Amino acid sequence: MRLTYLKLGASAFFWGGSAIAGKLVMDELGPASTTFLRFGGAAVLLLAIVPLARLSLRVGLREHLQYATLGLIGVTLCYYFYFRGLQASSAFNAALLEATIPLVTLALGVAAGRERASRLETVGFFVSYLGVVVIITRLSPDAILEAEYNWGDILLLLSTVCFGLYNFLLKLFAPRVDATVQTCLIFCYGALGLVPWLVLDPDGIADLRRFPELEWDLIGCMAFMAIGSSVLAYLFFNQGVHLLGAAKASGFINLVPVITIVLSLALLGERPRPIQILGAAIVMLGVYLSQRRARSGPARAEVSRAEPDRRAARPAPTADSGT
Repeated sequence: MRLTYLKLGASAFFWGGSAIAGKLVMDELGPASTTFLRFGGAAVLLLAIVPLARLSLRVGLREHLQYATLGLIGVTLCYYFYFRGLQASSAFNAALLEATIPLVTLALGVAAGRERASRLETVGFFVSYLGVVVIITRLSPDAILEAEYNWGDILLLLSTVCFGLYNFLLKLFAPRVDATVQTCLIFCYGALGLVPWLVLDPDGIADLRRFPELEWDLIGCMAFMAIGSSVLAYLFFNQGVHLLGAAKASGFINLVPVITIVLSLALLGERPRPIQILGAAIVMLGVYLSQRRARSGPARAEVSRAEPDRRAARPAPTADSGT
């Protein structure tokens, strides 16, 4: 049992550290090659794991279309916005915006008539997004009136919308396939969707060629994202859900933004301004309020980011936690 908790802690660490590793790698590589190497590498690794686990990738055409949709939304679009946004923003802001993903998922479910939000969840939603407004606008009258926002924060916000939509569709499709096979196919389709961005980016192919020449610490950061944040974290988390149940395992998701913030301070030297700290406090208050019902009532299936669904198949996409 202790090993299970250690694995869940490792999952949170992998997802929380992915933003830090991404920022470090993008000091040398562009976001297009960084994203492709992460999910392309994860897809190749899962393609090797599936036969070793005596699983089959054979699914019907309907399932392929569903996985292609999930891959394009939860990997291609989500991480296109995420890594481009992360390049122009901070890991601190990325962590806070990621924390709102469960609220996005809930809002989509309510809008589609498939979920009901309690009063606390509704209040939590609006409080959290008040914090998001504080983070993006910095409460600057000029920024508000002239729409002078950090475009990196806007892209990170779009990333959370994509991941919330991914979570909603994953629950809607409810594919009855082994979770490892499911994640493998989602990663494969998502990585294929990243190819046009890689090809059209002026530095994309050149960055791929330069990757083997990078310092070993940066190659290690990429391995951390591809293997740790996108494969091991998902495997460990699924084991935790199986042994402890979704309610207990999902509690570790709340550690992800905290880990990202701590690591951003320690490793990147980011120093949040008072207005960011205010926004962070408001966002976390909203998340806390929205989760009070979930803790006292039936456990929900929605989660923040595995870099896709951290409770089912985060590429996690991921989120992670992504992160």
